[in-house]
Amino acid sequence: MKKLRYAFIIIVGLFFFSVILSSSVRNVYLSEDGGASRLGFLTTPIKFMAEIPSNFKKILSKPEFFVSNAEAKDGFNYLKKPNSNEYPKVLVSYKAEKFGQTFDLLDINTGNLLKKWSPDNQSLYLKAYNEKNPERPARDSDLYFMHAYMDSDSSLYFTAQLTSLLAKIDKNSELVWLKNDQVYHHTIEGDLEDNLYLCTRPFISKEYDFLPGEHDAYKTTLMDDHITIINKNTGEESFSKSVIQILVDNGYLDMLLYKGQTISDPIHLNDVQPALYDSDHWRKGDLLVSCRNISVVFLYRPETNKIIWLQHGPWYNQHDADFYGDDGIVVFGNDIIREESRVDPRLTTTNLSFSKARPNNQAYLYSFSKDSISTPYAQLFEKEKIRTITSGRCDILPNGDIFVEETNNGRIIIGDSLNKKIEYVKRLDKENVSSLFWSRIIN
Repeated sequence: MKKLRYAFIIIVGLFFFSVILSSSVRNVYLSEDGGASRLGFLTTPIKFMAEIPSNFKKILSKPEFFVSNAEAKDGFNYLKKPNSNEYPKVLVSYKAEKFGQTFDLLDINTGNLLKKWSPDNQSLYLKAYNEKNPERPARDSDLYFMHAYMDSDSSLYFTAQLTSLLAKIDKNSELVWLKNDQVYHHTIEGDLEDNLYLCTRPFISKEYDFLPGEHDAYKTTLMDDHITIINKNTGEESFSKSVIQILVDNGYLDMLLYKGQTISDPIHLNDVQPALYDSDHWRKGDLLVSCRNISVVFLYRPETNKIIWLQHGPWYNQHDADFYGDDGIVVFGNDIIREESRVDPRLTTTNLSFSKARPNNQAYLYSFSKDSISTPYAQLFEKEKIRTITSGRCDILPNGDIFVEETNNGRIIIGDSLNKKIEYVKRLDKENVSSLFWSRIIN
């Protein structure tokens, strides 16, 4: 009986401890001051206990940039050997360890390494750390350099996803300059006049009269993505405009509130491409803009603040919109379905999912003169099961083949409309390859 009494006391004690802990955790994570006003010095230990399961899971889990793949050969695998100068170069980026990201310039035709950059990841991260960033990660967090842009002198420019970092390093991987005044994310593109075109997000959003509540309620949570232009030599900003404001100014408010609903990330700007030449359908200096969360691509003229063309779908949650020739654009459609409702019952068990109707990614070619969309590489995408849920890149190469980075799965695939010709992975060990971080074709 005494043993049963002790067991009962322990069980009841654990029950009440769990109730008190869960209530305290709620105060910590839902109160504006992190629970400090109610819990005082107990806030830190309560938060520590609450995070023990997730931290333990992190220790046992492999890093998220590890991708399970025990089959693919390291480096380039040629199913069809290219001619000596058939393909351009490619700038790839991968990670082998925490704060261990490097960049390789590779010759696609031979697989040879032409140049390597190995910046001091952790030093750059700490230099860019900004207490004013309301979404700043912890100081010991990892980082991911995105979409490096290579200049003619072999210097590199890159952003770091999820933190406030834009950096320029020289050909020897030494820091030239760094900016951390706002969040710099996704792509970097350049023109012929020393300008860089960036996706940015200020720490404090603009105030919008179509949103409910006071500005103070959402000013640090609304992801108010901007198109920003800077001088690549000095880092000086010459233009910055909110994409939300651009859509509102041009009569597209319904794109943002088409169901009478909104989210904290209404746009998710992921690509800004400058037109480098005139055509019958755009002017030099026009911008091709990709907004993932509304599945929209549009042409924007900064000098007049006018959207001159806009297309909603057929792509879903797309990345990487590029000008193609004088008449078209190419869009990498992730074609995943996003479940974000907190009101309606969930349709899926995950936030991002493929459907039976669209089980893989797709490359869409839009023709302005014909006002038509085609998918000439559909068979290749289906045959190779190209299925990156987030990110993803594609370029149509001079010989008509398509270059695809399947980011989440750590693969580059080059092929024609029917068959794969070349595959690339960066192997980390016998079981894993590295995720890739937005490779770039270098012509």
